[in-house]
Amino acid sequence: MKLLFLLLLLGSSDLQNFYAADAYAKCSENDVYILRERSNIRGHYKDVASESNGAIISTARINKFIGSAFLASPLRNSIYYFQNLINNVGHIFAELHESVIIELLQAYELNRVRFRMWDYDDRITDIQIFVIGQDRITETEIFNGLAKDVMNIKFPDQLVSKIKFYNKNGANTATRRLSVIKIQAFYVF
Repeated sequence: MKLLFLLLLLGSSDLQNFYAADAYAKCSENDVYILRERSNIRGHYKDVASESNGAIISTARINKFIGSAFLASPLRNSIYYFQNLINNVGHIFAELHESVIIELLQAYELNRVRFRMWDYDDRITDIQIFVIGQDRITETEIFNGLAKDVMNIKFPDQLVSKIKFYNKNGANTATRRLSVIKIQAFYVF
C-alpha cells in the first residue's frame, strides 16, 4: 500500500520534468529544437550527395560511366573500386561543354563540396561548379578554374538542391573529358 501511494505521489508531482528545472542546463528546450532542425536541414552534417542519402545524377542519360553498374557512380560510398583488366577506376565523364548534375533528395544547407577527379595521369581539367538553390533555378558559381586530384570547395552557407559540374574547356591532355571519381557535399562548422 505504501508503495502504491509513493508511485501515485511521484506520478502526479513535477518530478517528471526534472530536466527542464536544471539550473545548470546549457540549452533550453527551444534551443535543442532549433539545433535539431538545423541538423536536419544540414543533412545531419553528413555527405548528402551519396546514393545512400537519396542523391541521383539527373544527367545520367547523357553522361558516360566507366566501370561496373554500381561502382562507376561518383555518388557511391566505396571510392576504391579498381578494375585490373583495363587498369581503370570506376568513374563518370562528360564530354566538352556537357554537365554532370547531382540532384539532392531535398534542399540542404551546405557550405562545402569535395570531389576527386580522374588522376591516373597528369590531367588538369578546366571546369565550373555551380550550386543550384532551393527554387531549382538560381545558379551560384562556387568554382571556376583548373581542377586536379582532390578539390575541396568552400562557399557561403546556402540552401542547395542541385550541384552542377560543367566541362568548360576539357583537360589539357589527350582527352577533353571531365572525369569524376567521387563527389561529396556537406555542411562544415
